Amino acid sequence: MLENENWSMHDPITFAFDIADTSALYQFGMHFRYTDTFPWQDLFLFMQTTLPDGRLSQDTLHCFLFGPDGKPLGKGHRVKELEIGYSLLRFPMPGHYSLRFTQGMRAEKIRGIASIGISLKKTESVTQ
Repeated sequence: MLENENWSMHDPITFAFDIADTSALYQFGMHFRYTDTFPWQDLFLFMQTTLPDGRLSQDTLHCFLFGPDGKPLGKGHRVKELEIGYSLLRFPMPGHYSLRFTQGMRAEKIRGIASIGISLKKTESVTQ
């Protein structure tokens, strides 16, 4: 949960998890809780991944919270909830991973974001 539904560019949100099965595919998803006080249609995030061997990887994520008509894409009343299936991942090595998210909206603080979560769901292994 973000205090007062405000997210400062200096306050990263971090998640940590362990991966044992490197042959499996994992569905990576993002979960957003937000309000209509969020001033834009979409949200940019910077994601930094720390691999078990200490290497870093960075990516920029672009997520739409409102449709072109201005209506929220999530469900709920005052606080909307939206899940976005982002991609299928295969992890290169077993061990401890961490994901660090910072908002990339070019504003010191953004309002209207209550919380952000992630999901990793193991899918059936695919042979290539």
